[in-house]
Amino acid sequence: MLTKNHLFDIKDCVMDTNLIKKLREKTNRGMLECKKALEANHGDYDLALAYLNKTYEVPITNDRVASKGLCNVVVKDNEAILYEVNAETDFVAKNNDFIKLVHDLGERLIDSDVNHVKSALKLDIFDTQIESHIKKISATIQEKINLRRFYRVVKQDEHSFGFYIHGGGKVVTLVILNRQNKTLARDLALQIAATSPSYISLSYIDHDTMNYEKFMYEKNHGSFDEKGFNKYLENITLYTQPFIYDDQKTVETILYEHHVQMIDFLRFELGQGIEDKLNCRLDIPCDRSKILIKPLY
Repeated sequence: MLTKNHLFDIKDCVMDTNLIKKLREKTNRGMLECKKALEANHGDYDLALAYLNKTYEVPITNDRVASKGLCNVVVKDNEAILYEVNAETDFVAKNNDFIKLVHDLGERLIDSDVNHVKSALKLDIFDTQIESHIKKISATIQEKINLRRFYRVVKQDEHSFGFYIHGGGKVVTLVILNRQNKTLARDLALQIAATSPSYISLSYIDHDTMNYEKFMYEKNHGSFDEKGFNKYLENITLYTQPFIYDDQKTVETILYEHHVQMIDFLRFELGQGIEDKLNCRLDIPCDRSKILIKPLY
């Protein structure tokens, strides 16, 4: 026969189960973690929630390098940022918590004035710092997560931004034109995503860079051929590429017809520069880009 005390024990058990379920839905933590949090805080839900939000274990998986994830670009008025958030597997790109993290970081970064990853990690977000928030999401999805890099651009009122996001964030590009022409700017951003040019114009390539390109061409082809090298340069230079929507004209011709000049372009590709993955530090640019600089155009 059940005694009065037994009835109270059953009621408490049901209440604890409901609280555990509520904590799991709120924090995405495991059932055992939620149960221990309630026990450590004498069944108080609010204290257990605060406890879980402050204590989480970042997964230790040294055998996998965080080189997957998503890139993104956010434009607001005269400012734009490109940034990359890395995790360990391709699956994370479809994880709702990770996707939301990438979106939230972009919204917070565009509204700030920081220009360095280390400074960005100290920004407040959701009553904590970005660094702590990333660790929390990392614990939730059980993968290492890094805010690897971001680049802030500021333009003038008369200039035009164009951006393109390919593959949900595998490649993102940003174009800055010297006049307002959003349609052309976006078309060129799409072209840059597709063709991955290294330079705007042949005239922009300095002597040392040209020598480097010749050296790499000879190294990759076994010998140096002037005609082949010039064709190679045309392929990796935006102005000499065929325009993506009219291959009978070069990009330079299209810009000339629209009375527009390109000021600059940027292209982020997921994992860009992390060839030597175990030795690549994530707080410095591995792709030789000046990611710590805030250019004023």
